[in-house]
Formats: sequence, structure tokens, C-alpha cells
Amino acid sequence: MKTTTKLLTIGLIIIILVAFSIFFFNPNRLTPENPEGKASYYTMIVNDDTKLNSQKRYEYTLDAFNKKGDKKSLTFTSSKQLRKDAYLELYVAPFRGVTYWQEVQFDELPEQVKKKYIK
Repeated sequence: MKTTTKLLTIGLIIIILVAFSIFFFNPNRLTPENPEGKASYYTMIVNDDTKLNSQKRYEYTLDAFNKKGDKKSLTFTSSKQLRKDAYLELYVAPFRGVTYWQEVQFDELPEQVKKKYIK
């Protein structure tokens, strides 16, 4: 085999292995329980001290928790200012971050997340 053919073959194998590992070892991969491949995190709007970004959207950076109670700092935007003390479910996609959010009630939060917010 020529050297260029060997290099192309090795490069193709590496690309296939990386794609395989991203798909199968991604904790947010598509499953029946998670059909869109997004992770859910839950947070609470703790203050109304937000800033408008360059696109005239309100930007929030808050600590959020997954169903197991693991903490992660997430940044997302909204076209309107969100209500203080509102609970949100954030949908987080790999590489893109928060793609969607919706307000939820306290009793809709997973048990591990409720424990974080009980005063």
C-alpha cells in the first residue's frame, strides 16, 4: 500500500472510533427515557439582578442540579425577565448547552433536587 492510502485508512479509522465513542459513551445519548438526547437540569431563579446581552436577551448563570443532585453551573438566555424564586427545568444538549427551558412547580422536581432547595 502507498503511504497516502495508509494515512487515509488510519485517519478514517480514527474518525470512526471518535464518532463511536461520542455516541456510545455519551451520558446524554438517545434512549427511550431521553428521546432527544438532552440532559435535564433543575434550577431556581435566585435574584432579579440579570443583564441584557448584545442580542437584547436576559442572561442567567445559575447553579443547576441533575436528577441525581449533581451540581453544574449553566448559562442561558430568555427573551423576558424570569420571576424570582421560579423553578426551571433546563434541557442541556452536548456541545450546545441549554437549548430549552420551562418553568416547573416544586413538587415536579426530582427528590434529590428538592433536598437542595428545602430551607
